[in-house]
Amino acid sequence: MKNISKDTLWKGIIEDLFEDFCAYFFPTWATQVADLSKPVEFLDKELESIFPEGATQKRYADKLVKVFTKQGTEQWILVHVEVQGYEDPTFAERMFIYFYRILDRYQQNVMALSILTDSNAQYHPQRYYYEYENTRCSYEFPCFKILQKTEQALQVPNNPFSVVMLTAKKALYKKNLTDAQQLVWKKSLVEALKDADYSDEKIRRMLHFIRHYVKFNTEENQQTLEENIQTTFKHRQNMGIEEAILQAVREESMEKGMEKGMEKGIEQGIEQGVEKGILQTALRMKKADFAMADIIKATGLTKAQIEKLV
Repeated sequence: MKNISKDTLWKGIIEDLFEDFCAYFFPTWATQVADLSKPVEFLDKELESIFPEGATQKRYADKLVKVFTKQGTEQWILVHVEVQGYEDPTFAERMFIYFYRILDRYQQNVMALSILTDSNAQYHPQRYYYEYENTRCSYEFPCFKILQKTEQALQVPNNPFSVVMLTAKKALYKKNLTDAQQLVWKKSLVEALKDADYSDEKIRRMLHFIRHYVKFNTEENQQTLEENIQTTFKHRQNMGIEEAILQAVREESMEKGMEKGMEKGIEQGIEQGVEKGILQTALRMKKADFAMADIIKATGLTKAQIEKLV
């Protein structure tokens, strides 16, 4: 399975579950001030122009989002996620730089949040302070330290972003867990999603995060998880799991195909990557005892092709 960087996963899941993200971290503001029924805008280009040096960094994930309040005014939200898990002495200063550049260039109200995913209990910056002679400047910002939260505290009822936070919490213990132990907690999160009242698309996005955020040491355990996911959601009404599986295959196979296409031609590489991905998925569905009709529908393969897979 292709490696996906943690900064990419964080950016994607914040965007995919943004309303749930707001309700998770800013519950009062999300219900009483924000009007999340109106479209939000992710200001990626504006953020890059504000902090172009961040484009070359892979240690963190940033999102700048424009939302509207119930009074019709604009509100900007800056989210900064440290993803590499080590102390950064420039962190607080960087938060301040983001803030004053946004304020100076766009004159917008800014609500900031930082999320720390590291395992250093002593590292928890919440304030930038500057002093020279008799000149002083202090900037404080909320900082959510996952390490300091219990698993119970991370669970907000009926909010799917809890699954994201629990996954990040479990990742802190990866070096102390065997693949078998990691498989147990991933299965438990998958099982919790089965009966949750979340949309099919949200479930697919959360499963994607669970799959990729913490990697197994062996491909066999990853395959076991995939089979568990397929079996778990096989009978969920309206899950559309066949479409979800096929979409995941298309996305991953497209990436693999494009990589291969660098050597053998883009079009040929994509076709080969998609074909291989579909065959692998059909085999996994077959091992998970999906009905032949469901495998055919999900993959587009013929019955004869599927029967040959071992």
